[in-house]
Amino acid sequence: MILLLLIFVSFFQLAAVDEALAERAKHVLNSVVYRMPISIIGEREWRELQLERLVTVLDRTQTSFGRWGLVKLLHPITNTRQLKQRKKIITFLLDNSDVMNLFQKKLAHIKRVEESLLAYWDQNDLLDRSCEQFYFSAFGLHELNKSSLALNASTAVEMFNSFKYLLTSLALGGLAIELTQWTYGTEQRDLDVLRGMRTGFEVPLLQHTLTPVQVQPQDAPYTFRDYARAFGGKGSWYDRYLVLSRGYSLKEVAYVPEVIRQFPVKFGVLGGFIGSTALTALFDYQWGNAIVSVGKRILSMNRNLNQLHHRISDVAQCFSAIIDLQNLIASQDEDFNNSFDITDNEVVDLFLKKLLVPKFLQKSNYLYSRGHVLAMHQNIKRIKRLLIPLLHSVALLDAYCSIAQLYKESQDKEVVFSFPEFIDSPTPVIKYYDVWLPLLQSDAAVTNNLFLGEDHPDKMIITGPNGGGKSTILKTYGVAAVLAQSWGIVPAERAQQTLFKSIRTSLAPHEDLAQGLSTFMAEKKVMMELLDDIRGSDEKHPMLVLIDEPYKGTVDDESAKRIYQFGKDIADYSQALVGIATHVKKPIMLERDTREIFGNYQVKIVETSPGVFKQLFKLEKGPATWWFEDSDKRSRFIDWISTETAVFN
Repeated sequence: MILLLLIFVSFFQLAAVDEALAERAKHVLNSVVYRMPISIIGEREWRELQLERLVTVLDRTQTSFGRWGLVKLLHPITNTRQLKQRKKIITFLLDNSDVMNLFQKKLAHIKRVEESLLAYWDQNDLLDRSCEQFYFSAFGLHELNKSSLALNASTAVEMFNSFKYLLTSLALGGLAIELTQWTYGTEQRDLDVLRGMRTGFEVPLLQHTLTPVQVQPQDAPYTFRDYARAFGGKGSWYDRYLVLSRGYSLKEVAYVPEVIRQFPVKFGVLGGFIGSTALTALFDYQWGNAIVSVGKRILSMNRNLNQLHHRISDVAQCFSAIIDLQNLIASQDEDFNNSFDITDNEVVDLFLKKLLVPKFLQKSNYLYSRGHVLAMHQNIKRIKRLLIPLLHSVALLDAYCSIAQLYKESQDKEVVFSFPEFIDSPTPVIKYYDVWLPLLQSDAAVTNNLFLGEDHPDKMIITGPNGGGKSTILKTYGVAAVLAQSWGIVPAERAQQTLFKSIRTSLAPHEDLAQGLSTFMAEKKVMMELLDDIRGSDEKHPMLVLIDEPYKGTVDDESAKRIYQFGKDIADYSQALVGIATHVKKPIMLERDTREIFGNYQVKIVETSPGVFKQLFKLEKGPATWWFEDSDKRSRFIDWISTETAVFN
């Protein structure tokens, strides 16, 4: 159980890391403009058709950059040349599986090292901050940060400075003793700095010496001067023990009361042992703490430099793989490699020549030039923005490989993707055979034959209860149309459609308190906008319009009246294919009153036993008359769907 829990936690931690990398990659790639053809949908359509989730479900990319490419390509366009080019790229990858496998291997290698590259856009990068100490920051010295020789010297100085703290503390102690003896001593006539430093380094050894150094054994109490010598910097453990155990007199100390001077300070054998040992232990602690502190600092600096070297090695391997991809693309046919053309940049070329060398491509544990690593680190930081076009090409290639992989995987399943056929027609048309909604898992998807235009009504009214599957049908239309004019594949056995100039939706308008709009007012505003769009279009501007439960923010009678009037207002605009889903009755009259410009449809629901229903998610001709006329069945369904929703939630 614990093992399963650990696996569960680890999985979500990895997922969170991947999501964070994808977000950082998105930020990096968007920091330099990459121009794409104008999209025929807006933010509302992107949100209501759940296209962000669609990318997540269908994503087969290898790198964190690939998702950005999928999102860019998912915006539907009307440029036929671009759409043909996208289809050529995907079919090329499908027809040349060996080339596609090579692409995916290189992309997988980029995935393994991309985190190191993306770290250069992290403003809170701890490694970068830790390595700032090795660079020249004084005014006028910044140019030295480009010199590996100067940075090697800077690193050596920083290492020496780490040792200096310990060396200084030891040496200064000896120098202080030398100065004192020269100043106040009667026998020492000269001041020798080197001798003082040597004395400082001898102090740690003297602290543990078990022979007398400053005082000699005697039976009588020692003087306070003997005490000072024993506890001074050059006193040994045995000196302190002798003075403490046998006692010392304070007769030489001025201002000490006479009554105290008469009695020597004496701690005995045990007290002498404890006192001398405690002082030695305190010295050892301070001395050891200084050594550990210096050691940690040195290890930390080495660790940071090693991590920086490994990071730059990852970056070098990343761009080595990118160059390999470019060469592989260049070796393919002209139609393919022209899609990934990148403007030459002499600065980038020079940078890559310096980066893609053995000293950076090969990771070394210790034997490498710290100066070269630090100089390259600064170079990457300076030039990183110029490298983004290369990452754009990786993102798009990864996206195309993902689409091809998605298409390839589907061919062995019950529901498939296919290439759409765009039809030249005086009025718009949609013909989707065995189409399914890829927002759902493929094993749970239900196929339908969905048609609009030509031999079928241009506009449709789908009636039935809330929760009956009407929204699923509308989203299937919308997602299929978007995919056809973006990724160039459709979730259907076969697909034919007009090249739409715009796709508009009103699937889930919400209140906007900032603008003072209630739910009804927000829906009314969107419906007016859609009416204006339809009226403003013409035969050269075919549209697909999808509307789910319009005007639901008011009573059913008012909603029904407004939907009916909207249908009458748009009936004569043949350039617009329209799908409207509603649970109210009056709109079904549009089929008769518009002479079948509108058609009535329902999503099939069967009652398997009294009070138990099954949603088939199959679109059928004709209105859902049971929903309007059979009050008992309607009541039973509402009870059932409420229970099903509660259980599901």
